[in-house]
Amino acid sequence: MAYRVVVKCGGSAFFVPTEAAENLKLCTAAQLRTLLFTLSRGFSETTPEIIAKEFGISAEDSKDLLDYWCARGILESDESVASSVVPEPSAKIQREKPDTPKPPETKLTMKEVQRLKEEDPGISHILSEAERILGKTFTSSDTETIVWLISYAGVPAEVLITVMAYCSNIGKNNLRYIQKVALEWLDSGIDTIEAADERIRALNEAKSWEGEVKRALEIYGRSLVTKEKEFCESWRLYHISPELIHFAYEKCIEKTAKLSFPYINKLLLSWHQKGLKTPAEAVAENKPKAEAEKPSFDLDELERRMMLEDSVI
Repeated sequence: MAYRVVVKCGGSAFFVPTEAAENLKLCTAAQLRTLLFTLSRGFSETTPEIIAKEFGISAEDSKDLLDYWCARGILESDESVASSVVPEPSAKIQREKPDTPKPPETKLTMKEVQRLKEEDPGISHILSEAERILGKTFTSSDTETIVWLISYAGVPAEVLITVMAYCSNIGKNNLRYIQKVALEWLDSGIDTIEAADERIRALNEAKSWEGEVKRALEIYGRSLVTKEKEFCESWRLYHISPELIHFAYEKCIEKTAKLSFPYINKLLLSWHQKGLKTPAEAVAENKPKAEAEKPSFDLDELERRMMLEDSVI
């Protein structure tokens, strides 16, 4: 039995590139739906937000689906068009041998993934472990990203697994986020489990400290912005207690009627330079000064005596 397309008079239709058909056996159902929806829009631009609204998924996942077809030359984005502009060759580039193979700069094809898996059986184990950590079955696009990170970006397998576990613990299971973190750590020289564990310890410590500072400053329902985090980190390095930070916050509100990180920072640094570590010490520090300014005699008593002397005269 054969099947054919029903072409209705006056009906609408859209074309599907031959290259897309060649990828049908490798793509997932979600990737295929994304392609067909995008092709049906003709020359109208499609954004991750449009896909997200249409299929009820996140914008990040939508971008992954669209990027899958960009990587295969079926779709193009503003980003891919900009990166396709070839700069003028420099002298260094001209000296390179024309037959020098270059590793892919982004994701691999499934054919390349299969070849690498055959060359390194450990990759299959890593993929299986990664799926277990993230609690999901990888799409072909996910698989390509993981294999690229290991085989071409140079992220050690054990470090990548550690990154995934950390990201999963903080609720960031999106593979795009994981890729960003893995590459940032690699650029920072983190290429061993020991270094990765140390980075995680520092991140957890900073996160815990930021939470204490937010409570001390009565900040709820929002994250600290970059500048506020810098103040927060400097107070941690100076070993300033949350209690003293809260005391400085109260003084700030009394003086300015609003939260001011620069004002609070000025108070804290002043107390730190004087060696004051608690609110009680900060209060006591002003008492000697106040007492020194107080007259050593009773003005009321002096005035009463002068009045008596005047009446005698």
